[in-house]
Amino acid sequence: MDIRKLRYFTQVARSGSFVRAASVLNVTQSAISRQVQKLEAELGVPLLIRRPHGVEVTEAGSILLEQAETLINYLAQIRDLVRGKEETFAGHAVLGVPPTSGILITPEVLGNFKTRWPYATLQVREGISSYLEEWLLDRRVDVAVLHNPLQLDGIDLFPVLQENMVLVFSPASKIDISNKAGIRFRDLTEVPLVLPSLPHANRRLLERVALQHGVQFNVAVEVDGVPLVKELVKRGFGSTVVTYAGVAAEVERGELNAVPIDRPQIVSAISIGARHEAKTRWLTKELISLVRRAIVTVAESGRWSGARVVGPDPSSNEAEPTRSLVGPWQRFRK
Repeated sequence: MDIRKLRYFTQVARSGSFVRAASVLNVTQSAISRQVQKLEAELGVPLLIRRPHGVEVTEAGSILLEQAETLINYLAQIRDLVRGKEETFAGHAVLGVPPTSGILITPEVLGNFKTRWPYATLQVREGISSYLEEWLLDRRVDVAVLHNPLQLDGIDLFPVLQENMVLVFSPASKIDISNKAGIRFRDLTEVPLVLPSLPHANRRLLERVALQHGVQFNVAVEVDGVPLVKELVKRGFGSTVVTYAGVAAEVERGELNAVPIDRPQIVSAISIGARHEAKTRWLTKELISLVRRAIVTVAESGRWSGARVVGPDPSSNEAEPTRSLVGPWQRFRK
């Protein structure tokens, strides 16, 4: 089955006549008829019903017509893409984002994606990082923004940000914050905590640091959803440990308090993940770079409080310097 046969068939089907199709294609009617007959023989089904004054498309022909036109359009877009006309590209990609960082970057990513490729489509799926890792492996997403990802076979990771985690609690809490420079990590054992359950990425990170320093948390409640965790903390069910960006709005409104965690600091990492083989796809590579630029833009604007940009741009051979971005939470160190 070659593209010429498909083009001839689609023109006959749309024109309703071999004569009209021949006129449009500037090819003899007999040449078109031979190619369509070869296509029918190759597929083993009739595609057209010949009438004295035209043709009708069979059920099999209708199915082929839809698929053939999609293929022809796609090939035309590839031609334009190779010739440098990226704006006509009409591919499809799926991006996975976590809830908190997804709110920060998705509008930026979508806006830039549609500006650059107005005929392409981008689907966004939201989930916690452990789900996103699974979706990458199952090919349900092409690219994902991951918090503290595991090293998984077949997944390439591109580090983008680092953030220091903070202890978050209700203003009505009895936690002593007289030392605004921070709370020691080992002192978290005395604080009832509202934490996500394993295998949530934040919980994996916290348990790993706790194991390294011989600390056992006092987990009062396990809740996976970030909005629910914050609501329970506001209502006094316990404190939580998150990055400042996740609670910046609530702290600014006076609904929550936050102090840094010291000795050791808990550093949360943000990476972009993609399957190794998918990374060679043109659109996937472009999406990785676009997502990274969106994350860096949001961080450098101050909207991603307390973030530090790390790692090179995947599209460049040169590593970018790590930049510290001061967030409002650092006022506690004054």
